[in-house]
Amino acid sequence: MPDTERDESTREMGSRRLRLWPAVVILLLQIIAFGLSISPGISNGVRFGFMILGPSAGVVLFSIWLLTASRLQWKHRLILAAAMIAFPLAIAPLLHPSIMLGLLLYGSPVSMLVSMVALRMTMTASEPRRMTTIALGLVTVWSPFLLGRIEGFRGDYLPEFSWRWTSTKEEHLVHSRQATPVEPSQAWKPVDVEWPGFRGCDRNGQAEWSGKQLDWTTSEPRERWRIPIGPGWSSFAFASGRLFTQEQRAENEAVSCYDAETGRLIWMQTNKARFVEIVSGAGPRATPTIAEGRLFTLGGTGVLQCLDPTNGEVLWKHDLPAEFNAPVLMWGCASSPLLIAGRVVVFAGAKGDAGLVAFDAITGEEAWRVASPAGGMSYSSAQRIELAGRQQVIFGDAKGLFGVDPLAGNVIWRFRPTEWNGPAMCQPQQAGPASLIVPLGDGVGVARLNFQIDETDTWQIREAWTTNRLKPSFNDFVVHSGQIFGFDQHIFVSLNAATGERNWKRGRYGFGQAILLPATDQMIVVTEQGDLVLVAADPERHLEFGRFTALNGKTWNHPILVENRLFVRNGTVAVCYEL
Repeated sequence: MPDTERDESTREMGSRRLRLWPAVVILLLQIIAFGLSISPGISNGVRFGFMILGPSAGVVLFSIWLLTASRLQWKHRLILAAAMIAFPLAIAPLLHPSIMLGLLLYGSPVSMLVSMVALRMTMTASEPRRMTTIALGLVTVWSPFLLGRIEGFRGDYLPEFSWRWTSTKEEHLVHSRQATPVEPSQAWKPVDVEWPGFRGCDRNGQAEWSGKQLDWTTSEPRERWRIPIGPGWSSFAFASGRLFTQEQRAENEAVSCYDAETGRLIWMQTNKARFVEIVSGAGPRATPTIAEGRLFTLGGTGVLQCLDPTNGEVLWKHDLPAEFNAPVLMWGCASSPLLIAGRVVVFAGAKGDAGLVAFDAITGEEAWRVASPAGGMSYSSAQRIELAGRQQVIFGDAKGLFGVDPLAGNVIWRFRPTEWNGPAMCQPQQAGPASLIVPLGDGVGVARLNFQIDETDTWQIREAWTTNRLKPSFNDFVVHSGQIFGFDQHIFVSLNAATGERNWKRGRYGFGQAILLPATDQMIVVTEQGDLVLVAADPERHLEFGRFTALNGKTWNHPILVENRLFVRNGTVAVCYEL
């Protein structure tokens, strides 16, 4: 009788009846989608779509195949479908919260593969053995997810895994002595503001380096100090020997002040808030701005503050999402405050008329607001620029670029480049008295815009060229001597600013950042992996003057250079080097 039953099972489950090829095609399509999702040459938005939709579509298609086209007995179809649902549901409550996305992205495709292999290998086996083999395969697939957590994703969308029960570097920091500030000196005043905020004085990433041309192949910079720091993608502001940045400390967003000579924490001001998302991790995104004796900050959850830089005392505060009925943006509020004409300008991101908002720098009272498209997003920062002889604030949102009178707050021009695909991520850069190099969106390309004011005082804006040979994501570029240098996704490139033609494409630095030393025609590039690379700002060739490892781990923060000191940080460590 057992032999008869096995023969019957063999006939029912024989290879001539099982239709596996659609499942193989579905799995191959998922592999292709995964490959596209980690291909940095494709824009981040498209890659993110492949990353999420590939496995999701795979689950749906595999279910359709299993239930309608597999030719399995209905009993086996239902058992296998139930098992593939039951196993992840059973372990879900036991998982680290960060790993849940991994169940879809990586567990689902592998479980499909294991199920197909198990079915093929057990064609002639008895039903108990077949079901046991499939069950063991699924347990093998899903069990490892209990052991890990996802710390975030790199710029190429590959995950960063850690063991679940190991402490994070943030947890070590919170319980260490570095969490305790020293007593601030009340005699200190921000007399000299050498690096006022995001990307320097004009938000163009240019450093005032007066030394000789650097060469790290013979002598690397000397490390002066190295300290642990909380998560966050903020850069530094620098004034009179003090560094200001933002970081996450457990459930508190912190504005921190450090001694630039020693790295000692002088003071820390905290708000009970924590922004975190699966790709970038936890922490504030924007960079503090110090100007006119005050420090202005915007947290990842949208809290705008004016602080006394001497001791961190809060002078005034606005919770932008609460006050303007605005959402906290998907990737966090990243608009570094701009101080201009006595106004503090930030992106509030509210529907209706409160897109870009300005406050009086002294009182904190609202000065003006500019409408933004309903549901619009932006991860760029307002910028002061003089175009065609007119001082103005320029900003990019989901629908294009516009200029604003800094005093009155009225929009003086709006323009949507042909290939614009917002939200805006990077900063426009000036290429002449009446010309801008404008990033067109995440991984889209750049365009050159020429501006002119006609006899009726109307702005005329023309696209001189558009190219996808430089596709910045969240990695800003620099302009120097008629040339553009920046990240074409993960590879460094040089373009001719007059024509948009590419000079060269070399240097696989990942999704890093760069600053320009115009006096010596050089750039300091911080790679995504934490290396420092000294690169010639030369349109003729890609030339490195040395490279060394400064930080370990994902590094998306902008470096700064003040006098002969280079300051770099990521979400775990900050370092000072002497050039």
